[in-house]
Amino acid sequence: MPDLEVDLVDQFICPPCVDKHPELSLRTTWKRRCLYGLEHKNPQSADSCHKPARGAFSKYCSDECGVKYMRLRIELWADKGGDKNKLWESVKGAQKREGTVVSAKLAQEARADAPSDKYTIPGLVKPEKTRKDRELEGLHAKLDEVVKKRDAEKEEMDLVLWREKVTGLAIRRSDSIEECGWDQRLCFGDEEVAEFGTSVLESYESGQSDGDAMQVDAEGEWWCQGKKKCDRHVGWQKLRLAEVQFEKEMKEQALLKLTTRERKIRTRIEDILDPHARVSATCNSVHTTPQKATTLPSTNGQPKPKAPVHADSSKKGKKKR
Repeated sequence: MPDLEVDLVDQFICPPCVDKHPELSLRTTWKRRCLYGLEHKNPQSADSCHKPARGAFSKYCSDECGVKYMRLRIELWADKGGDKNKLWESVKGAQKREGTVVSAKLAQEARADAPSDKYTIPGLVKPEKTRKDRELEGLHAKLDEVVKKRDAEKEEMDLVLWREKVTGLAIRRSDSIEECGWDQRLCFGDEEVAEFGTSVLESYESGQSDGDAMQVDAEGEWWCQGKKKCDRHVGWQKLRLAEVQFEKEMKEQALLKLTTRERKIRTRIEDILDPHARVSATCNSVHTTPQKATTLPSTNGQPKPKAPVHADSSKKGKKKR
């Protein structure tokens, strides 16, 4: 086996094994070779590519070989009388996901026969939406998603702020009395906060709980009436306050990320709709920026003269004896 073909071997079966088991149809399998190597002027030479292609992803082993193969095809086409300039004029306006394979020869014939104002390239399928419209549509979809997430984070942030306020009120109340002061309403869920949140704050303002609407125990008391250092709720002030502050910081970071992302998307949309607006605004701000004065101090209306420069700098600073 030549050394150049070693990389193309997929599964090697030695010839003695093939001869020993003819009923198994054993054979060596090969990988598909790079198309640039197959279409080379001398495919068996060392100058051509002998590497395997990238399977279903590409007919070439690399992007470089793909570029070389297309250059080879263009050179062969030019040798047969093709015009590279006309070919370039046919494809230079193609953009990503909008490129169309057309024949430069057919396009030239159609241009000669059809009127100049109604000419269309044969086989060219124009997109239903322009690139600008597609990009704007994608940006608006991303913007709607970000806004929806930000609104949800704001609602959760309101719940965190409610818990922070109630925690502070409960801590101040516990400091003013000789009881534990743990408030069971600090464990309210989202639905309970939405339903009873206002009445909880009013209970602290009035100094008593709303026993009619929110009783959970036999006595109708929300606050723990145990001793100051209750064994059941020991250290609840610090623990609860730390939990609320941590949750608040996490929500603030999430809101900051979403707000920054929303600002970038809106800026991108504005740049697409009016690409010259921000450039002109930046130029105006630069022109209106005041410049620092560079005038030298003057004496009696005349510029201050510069000190003479002595040739012998070694005498500078010496005292006269």
